Amino acid sequence: MGHENRSTTPDQPPVSVSGDAWPVLPLGLAALLLRTLGDHTWAYAVGAVIGAFGLVAAVVGLGVCVGALRRGADVGKAVWAGELLLVGGFAVVHQLATAW
Repeated sequence: MGHENRSTTPDQPPVSVSGDAWPVLPLGLAALLLRTLGDHTWAYAVGAVIGAFGLVAAVVGLGVCVGALRRGADVGKAVWAGELLLVGGFAVVHQLATAW
């Protein structure tokens, strides 16, 4: 029986934001659908629903990126993920406005 010095908080894995850019997929799909078939009502409605889901996920992803920065994540990766989410969100909103 040795005396081990255990901390009260477990070791946490390194903070990563590389997986936080996944909302770009529904944002890209919505922007592509709106760009190619946005003049059809069904395509506009489907693109709007997918885009709304992607925008909500992007807002959550941006919050995760900011939280990861506060915990000491790599600044470059967090900024890259944040830029992808912002550009994807802007693309969907722009396509929704122009296809209207």
